Amino acid sequence: TFITSSEELAHQVSLGMAKYVSVVSCRETYYRQVIATGETSITVAINPDSLRGEVDVDSYIVAVAEIKEFSSPDINHEFGQSTFSFSPGQILAQEETRCIFVDRELFKPLSSVFELVKNDSLSGGEWRVSLDQDHVQISVSTSMKEAIDNSRSSNLSKSVLINSIYFSAVVHAIQRMKDGDEYSEEKWARVIQRQLHNQHLDLVSADAYILAQKLMKHPLGVLNTYVFAKAAND
Repeated sequence: TFITSSEELAHQVSLGMAKYVSVVSCRETYYRQVIATGETSITVAINPDSLRGEVDVDSYIVAVAEIKEFSSPDINHEFGQSTFSFSPGQILAQEETRCIFVDRELFKPLSSVFELVKNDSLSGGEWRVSLDQDHVQISVSTSMKEAIDNSRSSNLSKSVLINSIYFSAVVHAIQRMKDGDEYSEEKWARVIQRQLHNQHLDLVSADAYILAQKLMKHPLGVLNTYVFAKAAND
């Protein structure tokens, strides 16, 4: 979607004298595509195998015909001219580079970076979180691990699980990331950091529990669907 506050630039596009142009590039796969349109909104399908890691989108308004005596109050006075002329191919406006991260892990639920394991030293409802490996390990007692595994097919059980140990583990992991960079090279930390980036969330300024809610797509809503609403209907 292309938006400009300059009515004069938008008018040049509507006349067909300029176009909106986006350049999509991926360094890891050497992918590069130039998208040009006169429309303010366009949908482009890209083979997912063509994108991996950091993907940059650079957007411009580019002259496609000779433009003479162009003027606009948005032009900075330091350029010292009242009107300008542009040749085809010259850039009229440029947006800051937008970056997203594309990784198969980023399209999975955040719970995919967590691993539930049994710990014979734990009993009852005790559980622990370990952050020193690729996945965040949530350790529970043998009996609890068996009970959870046997109930995974239940939406009600899933909603309770997501809102209990998984939510708490996500908050803990994010808080440790906020406290320092000792886990920055772990796979789980990279996934969380890139999901935060793609959703324009700031690790530093927002509280860990707020970030956890957004990354997990507000799990309390799931609990409402399968527990609270059902209880009210009963």
